Amino acid sequence: MKWILLVLAIAAVVFLQLKPSKVGVKRGDDGLYYKAGETNVYTGPGTVFHPNGTKAQEGQISEGKPTGPWKQWHANGQLHWEGNYKDGKQDGDWVQYDETGKQVEKFTYFDGVKQAPTDPTATQTPDKADSASAPAEAPEAKQEPKKE
Repeated sequence: MKWILLVLAIAAVVFLQLKPSKVGVKRGDDGLYYKAGETNVYTGPGTVFHPNGTKAQEGQISEGKPTGPWKQWHANGQLHWEGNYKDGKQDGDWVQYDETGKQVEKFTYFDGVKQAPTDPTATQTPDKADSASAPAEAPEAKQEPKKE
């Protein structure tokens, strides 16, 4: 009986030491996705990981290009972006969240080109917005001339 308990204890320690390997996909210099360690473009479910091991991106990949619904996460695990790809280009509504999970921007893309914001309450910072979607500057306040 003691031998059985000893074998079970050793087996438990060994199995607890094993960690599932995370084999994801990587984006190459050409912008296409490849399975880690391979040279052929990848087709199938795609998951990219942050250096700390948390999930960075997830979606479907067809012939090396993202397609369909796609999500991206901050390194802390909070959702960062969610949207849709068509033929490897952003298409449709895309929503961005900050590291606390609060929505900060919402844009519509058509064939990879960012359109005007779809949410008038969404914020844009000048470094994130391109000239076509940058908010208009406030006009200078007009002052009445002083009467003496």
